[in-house]
Amino acid sequence: MRLKGEKVIVTGANRSIGKAIAELFAKEGAELVISYRSDKKGAEETVQRIQKAGGTAKALHADFSTYAGIEQFYHESVKALGWVDILVNNAAGYNTLDFFELKPQDFEQLLQVSLMTPFFLSQLVAKGMVQGQIAGNIINISSISGARPSLNRVAHASGKAALNMLTQCMALELARHRIRVNAIAPGYTPYEDTAELDPAVNDIPLGRPGVPNDQASAALFLATEESSWITGQVLTVDGGHSVAL
Repeated sequence: MRLKGEKVIVTGANRSIGKAIAELFAKEGAELVISYRSDKKGAEETVQRIQKAGGTAKALHADFSTYAGIEQFYHESVKALGWVDILVNNAAGYNTLDFFELKPQDFEQLLQVSLMTPFFLSQLVAKGMVQGQIAGNIINISSISGARPSLNRVAHASGKAALNMLTQCMALELARHRIRVNAIAPGYTPYEDTAELDPAVNDIPLGRPGVPNDQASAALFLATEESSWITGQVLTVDGGHSVAL
């Protein structure tokens, strides 16, 4: 078990990539807290699957729309875990509004959960790591949209591009404390319940869409000693899609 005894937070682990990361980390021996905003049922299902497999996990409701909500979630997580070794910032917003349809509240809400929350939650977690002299690990879930523009993705792509830079800046800031910070940029990875595939699949060199476990495996690599000399990087996991464009 590569994460035996590690205490881990995974935000937004009620479905898809976050769920796969939580389940794989638990399988590798980690004890987890996962967050959810509105999908309590999905989060509880994730916890039940982990517990059924012999792991340990707890789901906590989180309101990431304010700093007070972020802070409350952090303190509740530490109360449940004792300390934090690994943080996976997976919770994010998403919209496909046209450029002219985006309203201030749309942009603000997306940036709050996709950029501000990872920063402030990482800040709180990193402070705890430094105080506890923990050689910690922070993993941000970004997107290939953060490296290339596309139609009707202006808010999403801008937020992910900023998250990539945040990842690099935090890596520089925290390296002296033995805290590594990296990101994963998933390509087209539909939710499990997505029946209709995007035509973009035809442009993926490896010939299939991603599945959540593709991203979870990358996260596990970044969370273990196998990547102990890697920090400040954005690992693209997209079946070759970005290099084919």
